[in-house]
Amino acid sequence: MNSVTTTLRLSEDLKKELDKLALEQNRSLNNLITTIILQYLD
Repeated sequence: MNSVTTTLRLSEDLKKELDKLALEQNRSLNNLITTIILQYLD
């Protein structure tokens, strides 16, 4: 699978919440966001 780089603009508060979730799941922020998007598409 080829990867494409994209930019996502988030509010600081939302980024903090996502960072917290990623840390709880031992994931990177990028991996967490990718997982959320893939689950949404399924």
